[in-house]
Amino acid sequence: MSDLLPRNDLGMANLIPVIEKRALPAVLRTTAAALALSALVACSAGTPSPAVPQATGTTVETVLGPVTVPDEVTSVVVVEGRRDLDIALSLGLPLVGYPTAADSADPSLPSPLAEPLAAATAQGARPLFARSEINVEAIAAAAPSLIISRADDVEPVLAELQAIAPVLAIGEQTTSTWQEDLLLVGRATGREERAQQLVDEHEQRVADFRATHAESLATTAVTPVSIGAEGSAVRPERLLSTVLREVGATPSRAFAAAIAAGPDGTEHGPEQLLAEHSDADALVALVNTGEEWRALQASPLWQQLPAVQQGRVVRADNATHEGGPLTAAHALDLLDQLYAPA
Repeated sequence: MSDLLPRNDLGMANLIPVIEKRALPAVLRTTAAALALSALVACSAGTPSPAVPQATGTTVETVLGPVTVPDEVTSVVVVEGRRDLDIALSLGLPLVGYPTAADSADPSLPSPLAEPLAAATAQGARPLFARSEINVEAIAAAAPSLIISRADDVEPVLAELQAIAPVLAIGEQTTSTWQEDLLLVGRATGREERAQQLVDEHEQRVADFRATHAESLATTAVTPVSIGAEGSAVRPERLLSTVLREVGATPSRAFAAAIAAGPDGTEHGPEQLLAEHSDADALVALVNTGEEWRALQASPLWQQLPAVQQGRVVRADNATHEGGPLTAAHALDLLDQLYAPA
């Protein structure tokens, strides 16, 4: 009984063999060693396990840190739907998902992205969620190899999106120019030459615009003004505002004050519309809905504005607040109308 645990008051049930204390016979020790050696030799001599492929790509610095974009980008989802969408379409990236436009957009106005987006939709791109209402599950279902978005939109769900695909964060009107973001995305996706070409084409068109409309640019005070039920605002960093500044437009009093105020610009109540913009010879009226536009046209204050009385008004909406080369080209088209000889 030396190889059994001592008996205790619980009885025979506790007489458990202490196997670990018993030495194995020599023949068993030899056999076990041989089997272990055979297994080791078989593992080392067999076909080695395939190595896990390492992801390769281009690493770029973004406002949210470094991101490695795959060498082959086969599918792209954009999240914000203006600058990111414009850049993706302009570079010919394989778009598979995008957000729907804001409800405030007026479908009666021509969209700067309408035609290229229709072409992408014909190739399989689909709306995934409403703008500003990110649906991570819908993005995952689209299986993108790259996600592009304005940094502020993706930062709250960055970890969830990074589990789906690399997230290439770009800026916005107060943090970077569309040209800078276009070149960043071009470099990351192997389309840097195309990105630079688009930048060069825009610069050439700006130069041509300056030459064509030199006299009118020098003598016409202009305001790009957003107007709604709660009043008006002049934002100097919105895309149409920056294009006006690129072409050398003469700012009205309100536009100059907004530029001096900084990125947030200035705001005024509805009753200040005439007083604030009475010196403007021309207006870019940023009015989102058809209902708001009709109400504005019926307003006595609007009707008294010199620019309105002279017919020097073009209208756009929030689709032109942000964008890339396509939206910038659309902005120049609008300004061609505004500065065209009467």
